[in-house]
Amino acid sequence: MGSINLNRRPTFKKIKNVPQNSIRLGGSNITAFNKTLDAYRQNVKNASDPVLQFNYAKFLIDAANNEFQNDKEYRENLLEEGYRFLKKLSNNGYPEAQHYLANFYIEDNDWDKALPLLVQAAKHNHGPSCFEVGQYYERKHDNVKANQYYKKAASNNSTDGMYRLGVASLRGELNHRKDIKNAVKWFKRALNIQNMDDGCGKCAYEMGLLYETGYPPVIYQDDNYALELYVQGAELHNAQSQYKLGESFERGLLGCPIDAAQSIHWYTVSSEGGDARAQFALAGWYLTGAQGIMDSNDQEAYHYCLLSANQGYTKAEYALGYFYEMGIGIEANAEESNKWYKKAADHGDRR
Repeated sequence: MGSINLNRRPTFKKIKNVPQNSIRLGGSNITAFNKTLDAYRQNVKNASDPVLQFNYAKFLIDAANNEFQNDKEYRENLLEEGYRFLKKLSNNGYPEAQHYLANFYIEDNDWDKALPLLVQAAKHNHGPSCFEVGQYYERKHDNVKANQYYKKAASNNSTDGMYRLGVASLRGELNHRKDIKNAVKWFKRALNIQNMDDGCGKCAYEMGLLYETGYPPVIYQDDNYALELYVQGAELHNAQSQYKLGESFERGLLGCPIDAAQSIHWYTVSSEGGDARAQFALAGWYLTGAQGIMDSNDQEAYHYCLLSANQGYTKAEYALGYFYEMGIGIEANAEESNKWYKKAADHGDRR
């Protein structure tokens, strides 16, 4: 296989969707680290195992980003050595390295480097790379290639690929006709894999919505099964499923008892995962308090309302306008109040 043009190194910014190595130093002690590094380097030097080389490269980059951010020269040396291994592994066709390196180029918005790496990894049936190539072509409005790569991702156990194909069938996207039965097929396939990919939790959530509502004759409404699916999604760290549990315990839905403590717990977990609805709901709990569980706190109510509004959640935008109008948790400010009321109106709030 010909080598990929990797004549420019990525910046190796620390990013969320690149797994971090589990090794931690417990402090930026270069002397102690060098002893570990020398032993690791010697092991790698005496072995031709690509897995060992890949883990070593990740170790270097992880250490540079987590332990030596304030030592620019030392950090640069670690990144350069890690990059040399990743470049060699990528040019030798090791898909994990290609995918890992591609994500750093994506963070730099350098698709000229990232896409060839992902395509090469996809040729080796690397599921996450197939999915990311599918996303690339979807953004380019090339539905034929997007479907091709999403299907290849799904065939290589990417639950993200299965989720995207399921949603495409559910909503009639990517040239798919609306077909709930086919959507359920993809969602169930992902749930049978039961890994911790984002796609698996998302599939549990979408299935939960389907069974909560019911779409006969394909799906009959079933609160118990919907709740089971939301619990499954929540356990897979899906923030939307966690929100549904918070809502169910707040309002006594899906057979759940009204339980303020459980509601607040799940809204809090969901908020940490970035769900705007949960952040707004949590603002409500902080505004009113819950007897015997937590006191009211206007500052926290404002904080969570702001988090939600900053994501464009219309109800939170309107509420934030009221917070600023009345001085709830923040100093009253008519200009800010009008700004948020206008945003809410622009997003469809008619109050």
